[in-house]
Amino acid sequence: MTMPRSSSPLGKAHNLFWIATGVSGLFAAFNFANAFFLAYFPLFLEDINFTPVQIAFAIALPNIVRIFATPVMTSISDRAGRRRHSMALFSVIALISFWVMIYSSDYWVVIGLVIFLSIFYTPIQPLQDAYAYETVHTLGLNYGPMRSWGSIAFVVATLIGGWYLSFGEPAELLFLTVGALGVLALTSVLLPGMPSESRSSTKESIWKAEELRDPQFLLVVLAGGLLLGSFSALYAFASIFWLSVGISDAMVGGLWALGTLAEIGIFVWGSFFMRHLGAWGLMVTGGVASIIRWLLFPYATETWSAVLLQLLHAGSFGMVFLGLVAYTSKLVSSKRLGTAQGLSQTAFGVVMGVSGIASGWLYEIEQAYAFYLMASICVAGVVTLMFVTKRV
Repeated sequence: MTMPRSSSPLGKAHNLFWIATGVSGLFAAFNFANAFFLAYFPLFLEDINFTPVQIAFAIALPNIVRIFATPVMTSISDRAGRRRHSMALFSVIALISFWVMIYSSDYWVVIGLVIFLSIFYTPIQPLQDAYAYETVHTLGLNYGPMRSWGSIAFVVATLIGGWYLSFGEPAELLFLTVGALGVLALTSVLLPGMPSESRSSTKESIWKAEELRDPQFLLVVLAGGLLLGSFSALYAFASIFWLSVGISDAMVGGLWALGTLAEIGIFVWGSFFMRHLGAWGLMVTGGVASIIRWLLFPYATETWSAVLLQLLHAGSFGMVFLGLVAYTSKLVSSKRLGTAQGLSQTAFGVVMGVSGIASGWLYEIEQAYAFYLMASICVAGVVTLMFVTKRV
């Protein structure tokens, strides 16, 4: 996952350290913010009297919006050569939207705010990944250890959330999302530009690029969308499910943290897994882990069984995500990497949005049905990977 270091001034050892630190900071800030949004936003909605179907719809909305907004926003960023500045601007708009939402309780006001903030919030992650992987190709940095700091921040955030919920309110945790997005905006503008960040290199229409229409690339994107989109029921109902079966508030935070600790191992040892499994092998292995995880999830009603299943997050998220990002970077050039990552997020959003709404209806009928749906989606993802012939 590393490349020879560049001979440019950016490639000097002391600069490499600070650039790696900055990229790690990007991942840490975003994942710290995202942890509270994913783990505790459903509880905030429950507190303001949203029904399970309304919660599932609100949670699915960012993924529906990402279908349209992410490829457009990332392609605009790539063509303008303003990847870092786009991340900063999007972060500021998102943090203002979160701030307003904390003080809102009307159903349609909250829904409107979720739609608006999602236009700017969802492109941040693919732009981060694109910038990070360009440092891998240009400067020889290692993606996995930098990305692991995002997972570490996620763990810290979920532990803080679980502890705070023992005496505080879910809405108050969203203030930490606001603060983390502010840090993300500042970090983005302090990082140096990469070679692809110039208007002259991206004048060609991004949508005419053959590499973005390569059937092999599109199959990988589809498979990644199916496998990562299978998390819709987890994000919408995991905290609610665990609390309903008697798992404590603090342990709920611990379960979120444990899953992320498992994925950290994959990121830290990413080079090892890439050498032995390759990007295709990582995605297939992670897909099989996902099928097992979702089939057993409704039966993990004791703390020990929930703990064991959370360890499968190493495969179901860590391996799939690492494999998808690595695959994309090998099939697409650096100047279109933001758009390519955006298309991956679009596929993810389609699956997450549709399955998220469906999981809300199914969860009301029978909790287990929502997770069985997730398992079937993962089966489709693994089958899709069988048709990929460029197995890097």
